This record gives sequence, structure tokens and C-alpha cells, in this order.
Amino acid sequence: MVLAFIGICALFVNLGFRLRIRSKWKLFLMTDVAILSIYLAWDLWAVAKGSWYFDPEQIMGFYIFGQLPIEEVLFFIIVPLMVVLTYLALIKLSRPSSEDEKLNDLR
Repeated sequence: MVLAFIGICALFVNLGFRLRIRSKWKLFLMTDVAILSIYLAWDLWAVAKGSWYFDPEQIMGFYIFGQLPIEEVLFFIIVPLMVVLTYLALIKLSRPSSEDEKLNDLR
């Protein structure tokens, strides 16, 4: 449920700030590959070692790599996406819009 909410927030951030995320797919791909490779390996190691587990009552029951619930994998995809979207939105907020630049040119 939380991941769905974060995904909806990401959609609204994209639309609200007109970030055109389709043109930034390489940025998202590089970010997700880096995050997934590190944290999925970490989680797989921790679960195999027995120092980490997922309560069966708290997950849907679909597993990736035999040990990781799908929610864990989706978390490591959606949250970095939201972080990158937030970063892009903050960059856009810190730059004057083209309309502001046009007004400054008139002065």
C-alpha cells in the first residue's frame, strides 16, 4: 500500500513539475541498477546468513531469487525513482523559468 502511494506521488511530482521523465530514462536506469545491485545483494546475504528475515504475515508471498519478497524489490525501484524525481523538481525550482528569464531580458 505504501509503495502504491509513493508511486502515485511520483506521478504527481512528474506531472506537477513537468519533469519529462521519459527523456531521463538513462538516469533512472543507472540509479536503479546501482541501488538494486548493492541492496539486493546485501539483502540476499543477510537473509541467507539468518540475520534478516521477512515476516510471512507482512508480505504478499511472491518471492524474487527465492528469498526476497517482491515488495522489497519494488521498494528498491520506486524509492530511488522518487528521490531522483524530487532532485529534478528541486533543480527546476531553483532555476528561473523561461517566462521569468524573458521578463528579466525586458528590464
